[in-house]
Amino acid sequence: MKKILVILSSADHLDLANGQRLKTGFFLNEFGVPAEQLAKAGFQLVLANPRGNRPAMDPGSDDPSFFGKDQQRYERIKAFIQQLPDLDKPKTFAQVLTEGLDGYAGLFVPGGHAPMADLLVDAQLGQILRHFHKHSKPTAMICHGQAAALSAQFDPIGFVAARKEGREVPAQDWIYASYAMTVLSNIEERLAETSMPAKMQFHIESALKAAGAKMDVAWIPMQSKVVRDRELITGQNPASAEELARQFLEMLGARQPAGSRQDG
Repeated sequence: MKKILVILSSADHLDLANGQRLKTGFFLNEFGVPAEQLAKAGFQLVLANPRGNRPAMDPGSDDPSFFGKDQQRYERIKAFIQQLPDLDKPKTFAQVLTEGLDGYAGLFVPGGHAPMADLLVDAQLGQILRHFHKHSKPTAMICHGQAAALSAQFDPIGFVAARKEGREVPAQDWIYASYAMTVLSNIEERLAETSMPAKMQFHIESALKAAGAKMDVAWIPMQSKVVRDRELITGQNPASAEELARQFLEMLGARQPAGSRQDG
């Protein structure tokens, strides 16, 4: 059975401006929809995060509205995620690197704000991404999951610190420089901020653009958008989960599971 490495955050909150915090984690449909399709296509999901702790779920994502208001589908996918054998104790990135990456067919990073708390500055994650980049293995990210991409540069900590301080510092030796990608747009983030305790310290679209990505976002909020460039496939927001799953499976050379949904 081919394996997919699923990269999750260890964080359950994100620090905002003015010392405020946002309770967060993985976004249920952004994780569950692609994960269920991958499992149906015969892939083994191997979960990993920085600390090897049980990942939190973003409480705002625990809602049938993100599943087309289909209560049964929402309950099925939520149950699918909760029964994943690695959920209680994912591998650490250190374990994944020690065990080796050659056996993985692809990599997937779900969204939720949590990746912006730890994944974007994780040096070991940077090593993992460089392996998938070097070997042209399909790499999927959605919404805020693209924050993980920033770890694959020479000094991610310095780059992120500068963004938080409002300084423009170029990324150095970033493996995704010049890649076309999408991500939760600045417009969508500003809309999300209206229900947060405070504003974000920086927006991920602006950060990726500053790092050297060619941003391609849908300007109408919460419209499905998926962008492919070489081994990387990115989805913009929760509405993009279905299409991301379909195209990721296509990149993996897998047969689309029977009965799977597809966006137009």
